Amino acid sequence: MAARTSRIAEARRRATGAKQTAVAVAAAGFLAIALLARHSHPGQASSSSSPGTGSTIQSDDDDGFSLTPGSISPSGGSGSGGGAQTTVS
Repeated sequence: MAARTSRIAEARRRATGAKQTAVAVAAAGFLAIALLARHSHPGQASSSSSPGTGSTIQSDDDDGFSLTPGSISPSGGSGSGGGAQTTVS
């Protein structure tokens, strides 16, 4: 019976060591990911030696929709006159 107890104790010791190693690796991985994310954060402005060297992309493609105040219909629509009823008779 003493042999079984020592084998079980040895297995528990190995399992504990494996768990501790897994926790250490997970913590190191988390720290590495956090540092990489902080270093490459896209929301931060990068410092530039000369102003105005950055490129700005603007798109004029609005897919035919107009955001005129008071209007939510596509610009150049079919003019069918349809829509929601606004008054009650």
